[in-house]
Amino acid sequence: MEYVKCNLCGADDAEFVLRARFRLNNSKKEFFNLAKCRICGLVYLNPRPSEKEINEYYPSWYHSRADAKRLDIEKTKIWGISWRAAMKKKAEPILKYKKGGKILDVGCGDGSLLKFLKEIGWQTFGVEPHETSSLYAQRILRLNVFYGRLGEANYPEESFDVITLLHVLEHLHDPSQVLKKAFLLMKRDGILIIEVPNFGSFEAKIFRSKWVGISPPLHLYHFTPQSLRLMLVNCSLIPMKVGFVPEKTRYVAGYSESLRYFLTDLGLYPVRRKRIESMKEECASESNSMDSSWSSPLHFLEYVLLKPIAYFMDKISLGSNMLFVARKMK
Repeated sequence: MEYVKCNLCGADDAEFVLRARFRLNNSKKEFFNLAKCRICGLVYLNPRPSEKEINEYYPSWYHSRADAKRLDIEKTKIWGISWRAAMKKKAEPILKYKKGGKILDVGCGDGSLLKFLKEIGWQTFGVEPHETSSLYAQRILRLNVFYGRLGEANYPEESFDVITLLHVLEHLHDPSQVLKKAFLLMKRDGILIIEVPNFGSFEAKIFRSKWVGISPPLHLYHFTPQSLRLMLVNCSLIPMKVGFVPEKTRYVAGYSESLRYFLTDLGLYPVRRKRIESMKEECASESNSMDSSWSSPLHFLEYVLLKPIAYFMDKISLGSNMLFVARKMK
């Protein structure tokens, strides 16, 4: 474990915010502290696992599609819908600003998004630190993916029209360094697209340590619109657009999982072990579909009640998932 200073302003002056539990392994009941910088407001895990230690906390099924070596990705379902439909939806923020060009997906996982973009004419590149996923992208999907971290990849400066960090920035040990590197790699008219959980969301405020978006220690940093904007500006990047990404399927509705964490800690939902096993099986299945979790009338009712809340919070800028689009400072 290591103690760190604020990654945004460099101050060593933080106050305790809350204590949250590691929930992806029932045999490992650990708690982690979140601290908030008194100078700039950035929230981060402190102390935290080092870069060598953090891999111990990622469950074996985290990269399940790559582990399964699925040869025909077209048969895979993601978020309960077909792979192609899911990737089309995921690509929407990119295609809104650029119709083609050269894209770098940082933390690209198994390369699903890059495969879709390549098929519609993009020049695609990826960076992925997980060996199994990067090898799957290289060997099965035939993509240009670098195994390692962005700072280790030898890309020429000003070579990408688009760089994406989709639910990646919160996992990084040094997000500011990665943003500065992205600045160098972007073309003068290039854009950076970031998705992260919103620590300033309504969901985060009501569930606190039970909020699924905390996910300690996998999520090392917790951004609000204000703190992410400050970090971008500090890295010579200007936000062009700040929005909120709606939940993509019934299963991944954050409110639902946060509610389960809350009830589990009260002893009112004592099936966490079974649910983890179910997640493993579903992730490894041919369909990779999560829809079965909503097959019961009770769960469907839960979805009907929670979806309008999530939709309304997105509209009043208190949504659970932020989308930032940024460009270089002129």
